[in-house]
Amino acid sequence: PGTADGQVRVYPSVVSNLVASLEGMLREPVGCFEQASSANYPNIMILKALREEGISDPRLTGRAYKLLDEGYRRLSGYETPLRGYEWFGAAPGHEALSAYGLLEFTDMRAVYHDVDRQMITRTADWLMSRRDGKGGYLRDSKAIDSFGSAAKAVTDAYITYSLTEAKQPGLGPELETASYLAQNTNDAYLLALSAGALLNSGRRGAGQAAARRLVAMQESDGAFKKADHSITRSG
Repeated sequence: PGTADGQVRVYPSVVSNLVASLEGMLREPVGCFEQASSANYPNIMILKALREEGISDPRLTGRAYKLLDEGYRRLSGYETPLRGYEWFGAAPGHEALSAYGLLEFTDMRAVYHDVDRQMITRTADWLMSRRDGKGGYLRDSKAIDSFGSAAKAVTDAYITYSLTEAKQPGLGPELETASYLAQNTNDAYLLALSAGALLNSGRRGAGQAAARRLVAMQESDGAFKKADHSITRSG
């Protein structure tokens, strides 16, 4: 009784350390769309990291794929009957959450080939149908917690960025809004979204100019502090 019990792990290489760290990040997706995504999205990133680093670890990869199976089944079940996504799948769909889902499913396709392409198209089409004709998007008055209370400029920029990540064409007025923001906003978050949307859409000159403005906003410690809030109201 009272004897200490210890464990020692030896990592003979940076790769072995990386694999152990990634394995410790794997989580089972549970809860509503936002909660399940907080586990599922890192699982996607882990598989992408293994692929990009050329690391073959069948045990880790197999576990990650199993968790992605569970995550995809749960998340895709929250598509509403009227299209778009909501926390538990109740209509109407939530524009910002649907844009977040579109990004997640688009990234997921790179490592998990069972993602339904028609579902991605449906979600993008639904978001396109929510355009207000002025370079932004309509928002349903129903909103749950902070995800629904981001400023209109933040929500609009985020949805446009999400659609460009999914290679959605036909975003003329929305990209004009992004171009205006890229030249005029002093909010680093809005500038980053606008730069990404412009670069994704082939507007290389405007996108690179926006990226240079963004670089100039970076603090000496590497942070970007000149921003009010994100799409989830994080500060």
